[in-house]
Amino acid sequence: MFPIAHAWMIEQCVPSPTLAHYLGCVWPDMLYGSPLTHQQTHREGVALAAYAASLPSGDEGDEFRQFVQGALSHGVEPHGFDWYSDEEYGGLPASERGYAFQRGRQLADRAAMACGVDVSQGWWKAHNLIEMAFERRLFAERQGRGERIATACADTALIERISSHLAEHFGQPADALAVPMRRFPEVVELGPTTIESLARTYAAQTRLRHPGAEPDEAVLAHLIAEAETIVAPDADEFLRSCSARVHAMLDNAFNA
Repeated sequence: MFPIAHAWMIEQCVPSPTLAHYLGCVWPDMLYGSPLTHQQTHREGVALAAYAASLPSGDEGDEFRQFVQGALSHGVEPHGFDWYSDEEYGGLPASERGYAFQRGRQLADRAAMACGVDVSQGWWKAHNLIEMAFERRLFAERQGRGERIATACADTALIERISSHLAEHFGQPADALAVPMRRFPEVVELGPTTIESLARTYAAQTRLRHPGAEPDEAVLAHLIAEAETIVAPDADEFLRSCSARVHAMLDNAFNA
């Protein structure tokens, strides 16, 4: 999912999220210029939670555990929001993938063309368009979600403390882990009031990930509008189901 949806999720799972929670809930997607891989940020949550649990009690340890709660709410293993969006939803075979892939299949060829990438990338791009279809409604519901993410990313002291622990866990320089956190608001849309702003940001992300690609922003905007129509009939059920399951996962991960 995209950042506003992840902020929504942590708010469903934690009564009063802190800035560390908000930073953590989007951290797995902070891969622009990061030395970490998607595997490390999305699928190694159990090890990260174990490391967080090993820290002494106290303000800094508690803060890092809040960050990890946010990260786990986002990821794939254990089953966070992205598991249900990307990997499995509705009891369908694994080949059908998660909700966003299921709903996005019909957009795959057009998504590849709009992004200027090979057709083999189309299903992935289409699933991103479905995920973006949740951003405007969840931002309109509470505009402070984007502001909380931006504030967390601008908190230099918070990022220094969090990146220090991440550096110890992953064996990477703390500065290299801090830079993508500070940069994140520059590469995402934290105030998605229009389809055009989402399309513009996604086009920029596509150029970063696929050097030489020339995305068509107008076509992307049209596809995002279509994606909003596609998810409208069952978006609420998807969100309700995911939030209940992610909430239970977090309770188990930190209270087992």
